[in-house]
Amino acid sequence: MDQFMSPQIGLALRRLRKKHNLTQKDLANGICSQAEISKIESGTHSPTVELLYALSKRLQVPLSAFLDPTNQQTNLRTIDEELLYKFRNQDFEGIYKQSKVALSNANTSFEHSLLYKYYFFICSYRLGKIDYRTCIVELQNLSNEYSTSYYSPNMLIRIKSAIANLYSENRSFQYSINVYEEILNLNFDNDDLIVDRIRISYNFSKILLEFQKHNRALTIIDEAIETSLKFKDMSLLGQLYSQRAACLDKLGAPSQEIIRTFDKSYFLFELLGMKEYQKIIKTMKEEYLAR
Repeated sequence: MDQFMSPQIGLALRRLRKKHNLTQKDLANGICSQAEISKIESGTHSPTVELLYALSKRLQVPLSAFLDPTNQQTNLRTIDEELLYKFRNQDFEGIYKQSKVALSNANTSFEHSLLYKYYFFICSYRLGKIDYRTCIVELQNLSNEYSTSYYSPNMLIRIKSAIANLYSENRSFQYSINVYEEILNLNFDNDDLIVDRIRISYNFSKILLEFQKHNRALTIIDEAIETSLKFKDMSLLGQLYSQRAACLDKLGAPSQEIIRTFDKSYFLFELLGMKEYQKIIKTMKEEYLAR
């Protein structure tokens, strides 16, 4: 079996284990012996590829977090941020060309090629070069690569979210719902993924409302609100309360409960200085009261 000899691995493993508040015994459980973890962390033993991959899944990190915790990840993050900025500005042609060049370059690393594939397939669809079904198939194949060859929970969530959005955009709501349910069943033990879970829950609840699954939508929204409050994350709390009010309205809840929920949403948007959202909530509340 291949082994990794980098002296960085032991230090990285120890840092990541402590970040997750795991003992050596916890980390080793079902994977290897506690003694082996101890030897890796002390630098007296080098793990096999298979062992390191199993540990990466337990710790919810990609393999590169062990092999090159600084340069590789920093470079990958920089490229991702650059492509994401272009994507948000709808520079699909620019991303398509950049990704195509990178994917044809033999020197592009495996990790970088996976990231470029993600953007390449989505931009190919946006540019009309492939249909949405082909894009979904390619993204599903890519998610399999991230699951088996280069474990990255962040990218798995992003890919599956993109698939769910493609189904939704093309009115295949039940397929979109199925994918969102699959996403929420992923392991979100890593605190860094909590905001992703909240965002996914918010997007999922919108699909459920459109598909008239109001009770399920309310459950998802309430879970997301509870998670936001527990982890003191306000990034989507106003939107969640707004969504909750809309859901309560569909379910025929008491008027006072709906109004209180609108007021919570308005207060949060006011607190965060989100004036455009304040206007939306004010309009929604006035329309509700005018009925």
